[in-house]
Amino acid sequence: MSKQEWTDSESKRLVKMYNKGVGWLEISKVLDRTPDSCRMYYRNHIGETNKSGKLKTPEYISSNTPRVGIFDVETLPLISYNWSLWDQNIGIEQVVEPTGLLSWSGKFLNEPEMYSDILTPKEAKARDDKRISKSCWDFLDRCDVVIGHNLIDFDSKVANTFFLKHGLPPIKYVSIDTLKIARRTFRFDSNKLDYLNRRLGLRQKIENEGFRLWRECSEGDADALKRMQDYNIGDIYALEELYYILRPFVKHMNIALYSEADTEMCPVCGCEKLESNGYYYTPAGMWESVRCTDCKCVSRRKKNLLDKDKKKSLLINS
Repeated sequence: MSKQEWTDSESKRLVKMYNKGVGWLEISKVLDRTPDSCRMYYRNHIGETNKSGKLKTPEYISSNTPRVGIFDVETLPLISYNWSLWDQNIGIEQVVEPTGLLSWSGKFLNEPEMYSDILTPKEAKARDDKRISKSCWDFLDRCDVVIGHNLIDFDSKVANTFFLKHGLPPIKYVSIDTLKIARRTFRFDSNKLDYLNRRLGLRQKIENEGFRLWRECSEGDADALKRMQDYNIGDIYALEELYYILRPFVKHMNIALYSEADTEMCPVCGCEKLESNGYYYTPAGMWESVRCTDCKCVSRRKKNLLDKDKKKSLLINS
């Protein structure tokens, strides 16, 4: 048997472990395969299991679209010695406890289930984030695309830091950062998630008592940890609504790359219903512009409409 082939026994073991919530890293160790090969075999040949126990192909697979995760993390505050409240330059030797991973939450776009994990009171006191780093890795490893607010400069870097700390391998996914989209495309008075959603009439973040909540979580308060997880989950719902509003302005995503079909589709939402929207001009040519009838994203076809004689006559402005 070649390494690429799967036996019925291996397939059944994979399904059994996956349905119990075992992550791809642990599954790969049991089956002596790479996490990517286990995940892709599951996605391409097995699919999800419904309530009756019968295997079915998930909608996101049958429609040939990537699995898009919405993601957010919270961290424990760094603890240090200080001589003053103002104008401090804290040295490494003043650090008593470094920051730690406190919680993470995520869900898949167009799917109802929420995924979330947070430190237990015992783990919070010990700042033991190994377990939730692993569950966080398992969630992100299922994603082809990850959406976050300040994802690139914060959430992804935080997650990667604790993956490295606990010996977890890197994960590849396309990053969509709604904060960068807001900064690049608009001129709001503030680009914070809560402010953007309030201005746009979208779902609000859950309010909390401020730093006291993070301090109580650091001290292992069970009730505070529950409130923190609720707050973290609330960010996901708020972020999902913001993404749907900003989606037409996403520039570096192309859903069609994940599909084997040769039909035209909107690069950001995958809709095949496109309408002509005039022409798009560059110094090198002219292309037909199209608008998605669903998300309203504007894109262009790849065929240059200029004939070769016209192309030859074009001058370059040096």
